[in-house]
Amino acid sequence: MLNSTIKKLWISFLFILAILFFSDLLIHRHDYFGIDGFFAFPSIYGFLSCIFLVFVSKAIGIFLKRPEDYYDE
Repeated sequence: MLNSTIKKLWISFLFILAILFFSDLLIHRHDYFGIDGFFAFPSIYGFLSCIFLVFVSKAIGIFLKRPEDYYDE
């Protein structure tokens, strides 16, 4: 049951991703800077921003992490 639900979610995710990817070919966008006219720029920018946020959160977690028994003392 759980595996079939996960499989359906992945299929629907990939279907939506394909629609959004190919819609970039059909929709005319007005670029304000030189780089944002590049094909699939919003997708690439969003993906790289997500990766950047994950690394920043890992770095912040190093400083904010406390020992497991920190509040017991």
